[in-house]
Amino acid sequence: MKPSHLVAIALIALSLSGCNRSSAGMSRNSTGRLNEDEKHRLYSAALAASESPLDTDTFKKVCREIGIVDAHGRANDQYMAFVSEHVNWGMKPETEQFRQEINTQDKAREYLSRHLP
Repeated sequence: MKPSHLVAIALIALSLSGCNRSSAGMSRNSTGRLNEDEKHRLYSAALAASESPLDTDTFKKVCREIGIVDAHGRANDQYMAFVSEHVNWGMKPETEQFRQEINTQDKAREYLSRHLP
């Protein structure tokens, strides 16, 4: 395969994967809500940002933002479905580039500082 074809395929894959988001912040849909990919990215980054993520305020904030806990931090009826889907999302090959983007605690915290509303 010609190198130019590889570049074209890579650019198409990158645009389809959603990995070309602006570093200024995540886009929201017309209702102002995060889409499913954005929710999973925030959740992944919150998990990667600490040795004990479940105890951090940032993790709790992410869980509230993505709608899987209530105002008191208690899991709601969306929690188990989201976590189940998150496992599936994390196993997709197209998430590898994102995993590399947040592969250290510092990188994960930086991602959250840029993207957490």
